[in-house]
Amino acid sequence: MPKEPLKLPQYALIKQYLQGQIESGERPVGSRIQSENELATLFSVSRMTARRALQELADEGLLSRAAGSGSFVTKPEPQAPQLEILDPLERAHEAGTYSNRLLSMESIAAHSQIAELMHLSHGQTIYQLIMVHLEQGQPLLLQQLWVNPGLAPALPKQTFNKITPDAYLGWLAPSTSVDHQLMAITPSASQRRELALTEESSPACIQLNRRCWRPQQVLSVSQSIIPTARYKLGQNLL
Repeated sequence: MPKEPLKLPQYALIKQYLQGQIESGERPVGSRIQSENELATLFSVSRMTARRALQELADEGLLSRAAGSGSFVTKPEPQAPQLEILDPLERAHEAGTYSNRLLSMESIAAHSQIAELMHLSHGQTIYQLIMVHLEQGQPLLLQQLWVNPGLAPALPKQTFNKITPDAYLGWLAPSTSVDHQLMAITPSASQRRELALTEESSPACIQLNRRCWRPQQVLSVSQSIIPTARYKLGQNLL
């Protein structure tokens, strides 16, 4: 039986509405945004829901908030140029050639290393997902993902037929910051098997570790194993 399409929660609709006004220039830098009470009345939601929308926009640097004064559109801070870490799945999505193979999705007790990375207690229940991402039916990368169930309680109900776990989490609870770590590794026998690698095709792989943050909480930690021939770092110059 087909699943019903995902519906945006009310706070996300408010965020989308305000962000559209900011990006279109309808609300320029320095302009005041409606109060929590005004937004709650406009969207027929609770004040807490409106507050979450405003706070997330503030966390993302689009608003500044001051008690007693209100919320105001802020000028984005200029950022120093950085080496861009390209998402190896973007090309497949844009070309319409993406698919995946879900190997497992379960609730587990966080072992000490993952618990420390996620700032959780040892043994606390988390979600673990293992998936092979495909491009034109060929393995592109092998991902292991650990998710804080308090921030994504409905994760085990998703099938991920048309959306990646990272895209789902980005829609559900947009990250306020992301940590990256890249390293070269020799893949294990099981990793080579899932990625359909031979000794001649790719003797080494890139391991991309990511940790996605919400304010004061870790949303997810992931480990992606990517054959070196399928990964690019930085802008496409040649």
